[in-house]
Amino acid sequence: MEIPQELKLPLQRAVARVEYSDLTVGEMEKYLTDPRRASTGFSPEIAARVIAILREQGLLDDKRTLRAAVRRLDARMFGPRRIREELRRRLFSPAYVEAALARKIDYDARADRFLKTVPGAAVLASDPAGRKKLAGRLARAGYDSASSFSAIERLRRGRDESDSDWEDQT
Repeated sequence: MEIPQELKLPLQRAVARVEYSDLTVGEMEKYLTDPRRASTGFSPEIAARVIAILREQGLLDDKRTLRAAVRRLDARMFGPRRIREELRRRLFSPAYVEAALARKIDYDARADRFLKTVPGAAVLASDPAGRKKLAGRLARAGYDSASSFSAIERLRRGRDESDSDWEDQT
């Protein structure tokens, strides 16, 4: 494939950037057209042509990047709001963001698992100030307040039941 002279430098910069980490098409466009960078600041037309070449060569693939991003977000047990924010920040198209959120996920169970990873969560769930801290932690992880308080209540009830079992055994 013969590369036109005006695309050689932008393509070289784009390939170097993609070798560093996967980017979305939106991120690559922003990177190539950013006038504040000394090494980029190319016109939108040049950026579009370079992106077309990268897509054709398989170096830019939003579906592949989306799958990797969703796996990473799922591993961190984020809630739907945080997933949406992270995917939008990565400049995925709205259709891809909504497709990622349309998956069948039990966010209540995920919130329960998230709380189990928080050190001392069971102790915090036993008093009002601790429950407020846990609710804040769940909110930052992307869960709505109803899901957060339900998960905290399930954790608190689980601790109460295990405490009563402990007392029965002694």
